[in-house]
Order: sequence, then C-alpha cells, then structure tokens
Amino acid sequence: MFTPTNDLSPEQLDELAKNFDHHSLEYRSNSIDIVSHMQAHHPFVHSANYGGFWIATKAKDCLAIAKNVDAFSNWPAEVIPALAPELMIPINTDPPELYDYRAVLAPKLAPNKVREHAEYVRQLAENFMEDIVAKGGGDIKWDYALPLTGMVTLKFAGLPPEDWRVYAPPLHNLIYSRAPLTERQAAVSTMIEHMREEIRRIKAEPVEDGLITYLHEAEVAGRKLRLDEIDSMILILLGGGLDTTQALFGMAAVYLANNLEKRQELIDNPELIESAIEEFLRVFPPTQGNSRRATTDITIAGQVVKAEEHVFMSYAAANRDPDDFDNPHEVDFRRENIRHFSFGVGPHRCIGSHLARLEARIMLEVLLKRAPSYRVVQDGVRLADDIGTIAGFEQIRIAL
Repeated sequence: MFTPTNDLSPEQLDELAKNFDHHSLEYRSNSIDIVSHMQAHHPFVHSANYGGFWIATKAKDCLAIAKNVDAFSNWPAEVIPALAPELMIPINTDPPELYDYRAVLAPKLAPNKVREHAEYVRQLAENFMEDIVAKGGGDIKWDYALPLTGMVTLKFAGLPPEDWRVYAPPLHNLIYSRAPLTERQAAVSTMIEHMREEIRRIKAEPVEDGLITYLHEAEVAGRKLRLDEIDSMILILLGGGLDTTQALFGMAAVYLANNLEKRQELIDNPELIESAIEEFLRVFPPTQGNSRRATTDITIAGQVVKAEEHVFMSYAAANRDPDDFDNPHEVDFRRENIRHFSFGVGPHRCIGSHLARLEARIMLEVLLKRAPSYRVVQDGVRLADDIGTIAGFEQIRIAL
C-alpha cells in the first residue's frame, strides 16, 4: 500500500496516465505505480477528466508552477474537482491579498506560539491512548488521531473542543466519501452555519488566546476584518486541521505495524522521530496534490498551457522524484535534507505546518511509548474509498 506493486502492465499504466483520475479506484490501489510511470514516460500530460486538466509529476515543474503567482492562480479552488462550498481565505486568494491575510495569521502560527500548545496535545494523546490500552486495543483513527486533531484545532480556534464531532464527520465525508457531492456539501453547509453562529457568539464573549477572538480585533491592510473573512479563515483552519494530520499519522502507524524493524529503530532512537515525520510526509503526503488555474498562456515542460486551463501538481509524484532523491521509494529516517511538497511550496505553503508537525510527532511518541508492540487487527484496516484529495485510512483497528 503506497509502495510500488508492479501489478499493472505498461499498457495499462499508459492508459491510466493519459486518463489520469486521482479519485479513481485504480489510483487508490496503484497510486505509486501510476505516478512513477508518469514521471518516466508522461511527466506533463493532459487528462480529459473533470473538464480537463494537466498533471505535473516532476518536482522541478511543480516548483515552477507553485512559485509563479503571476501565471497561476489559486482561485476558485486548489482541488480538482472543486469541493469547497465557498471561498476559503487565504488558500484561494492570490497576491497581494494573499500576503495581507497571511500576515494576519502568521503570528498565531509561528513555531514559538505553536509550542505553547504542546502540553495540551500531549495530555490529550496520553488520555486517549490510556483508554485504548485499558481496552486492549481500539481504532487509532477514531479513538485517537481524529479526536485529538479535532480538539486541538477547535481549542486553537477558541471553539469548544468537545464539539469536534460536530465538525469532523461532515468535513471528513466531504473528502473521503463517494456519496453524492450535493449530499456531502449539504452536511458541510449545516456545519458552517453552526460555525458562523459560534464565531458571532465569541465576538460578544471573547475566548482568551483563541484565534477567533484575535481575528475579531485584527486588521488587514489598515482595516478590521469583516465577519465573512473571519468565517472563511476559520473554515480553512478546520478543513486543514481536522483531517490532514490524522491522515499522516494513520499512514505512519500502519507502515510501522507492517515494518517492525523500522518501528524498533524509532523505539531505540526516539531522537529520530522528528526526521521520521518528515520522511513520512515525503512518502505518504496526506494532500496528494494541489491545482492552479493558468491566467495566461504559458509553456510548461514543452507543453502550452492555455489561459483558464487547470494544472494539478502531483505531490505524491514530486516527493518521490528520482532526480531529487536516491532510492525514492525507500523509507529512510536518517535521510539528510528531506525536502517535500506535502505542505505545498511557494507563497501558498501551508501556514499551519508547525502545528501539524507538533501533533504528528507527539501522537507517534505516545503511541510508541504506551503501545510499543501494537499490531493491526486483521481486516481492521481500511483505506478511504477516495484518496485523491486527502490520502488516509477510514479505519485502523489495533490490538495490544
């Protein structure tokens, strides 16, 4: 899983490359084979799916696209097809507004500010893992990672942490489910209305150190933020905070359950956990890629991308580019200068990356400390039906 399988013939891979669909069941089962074949034979190719879009698989091309804000826009969405019911700031904005909004958020998400949340994250991890150990096992997605990332994100925002179940399932199903899109969007819209009510309540009842209270007082470009802008910022915080980090942790936990020598390496050398998180981010990127809309005709990898066409930057491919990494499919916790696209690159790089790293590191530390011999339950691990937007597991049951 998420390793080369060699199950498909070159002819089959050619067909899947030319009809690339990162939401398909074929991609779900053979993603690494597909993107590796594309890198070697179709590094920049056009697919007719979802109205048509280009796919970049080489790291150098992804980097060039991500950094060229003059030729590529994040509006109206950076996923294919667009899932969000409305604008999310700052992710769908372009410079100069992008820089103004990031300047507002950056002080609250700086490394020193994020470290202030470490004790709360660790306490949650210890409490959830204690329950799992007491029961002799559990689902480390739904009983551990998802409630932890949900509660941390909500507390950071200034929302009641115990309400994580109000927010997590609708956002999770929007990305992972194959239910009708209109049905998924309706559930998210209901959640958004609840979120908006809470944001307006907090304006009258400030929450100390909460991001929402901070945003009610913040200024952007010399003016106070509007309520709709705050709504949008909190929505993207929830969308990014509730699912991506738990997906990364799940990938890491399943990998370590299936590779006992690598697990023991981390148990014996806990100082490697931080670099292990970076390596897991490289080989198991939760976000499989992001898209951009061309604002002008531009040539990429010898192909002319016309204005208004969309380009998908495959992070799953770029992170394993053999031109950038020796043995790109090997998981190596001692790899030097680990670079990856998993948080994006360029002006739109994920502003919450420091919090995500903190959560992932602590969850893995506590898992290996409290349940060093955990094993996955047979038939208890289920990959999400759709991994095209966020690649993760729907279920990860373990026994101790």
